[in-house]
Amino acid sequence: MRIVWWFDSQAAPGWHDWLGLFLTVAGFWIAIAQLRKTRTATQAAASELERARRKLNGDQLSAVVPQLQTVVADLDFAVDNNDREVAHRALLRFGYVATESISLLDNRTADHSALKTRLSEVASSALDVKATIVGRRNVDVARTAKAVTKEIAALSVEIAGLVAGDRYQLGGEENVH
Repeated sequence: MRIVWWFDSQAAPGWHDWLGLFLTVAGFWIAIAQLRKTRTATQAAASELERARRKLNGDQLSAVVPQLQTVVADLDFAVDNNDREVAHRALLRFGYVATESISLLDNRTADHSALKTRLSEVASSALDVKATIVGRRNVDVARTAKAVTKEIAALSVEIAGLVAGDRYQLGGEENVH
């Protein structure tokens, strides 16, 4: 009595057995080749995603530079003309731009903790100066806002340098003029 009636160990393999073996091996080979291609494509996609993320972050940070330059120009005007209203609006706008800049710097791969700390400190100083300007009638805007204007201008130049560095890294030398 045979227990395994469907398996005959004495029979020689036929052509369909060899064909089945060949198709099985070919199927495994194709599966392994596809897995390799998938892994390569996944790595390329991850690399492109990281590049796109860096570019988007750089583009967002580059949008901050003109805002900072406008703040500096408005503060220069306010200091030259002793204009409380313009100084008040510019300092308030700088607080918003500084907060946005800190968030954008948080999303970068490099460590910009010193720049974020300076942005936070200058934003705090700017809000203090704004409170001083708003709280008094006859305030000397030139004396009150000059130091913070200089600090904001320095931060603007530093962030513009980061943006230029991003353009160089992402686009290569041919994109830097």
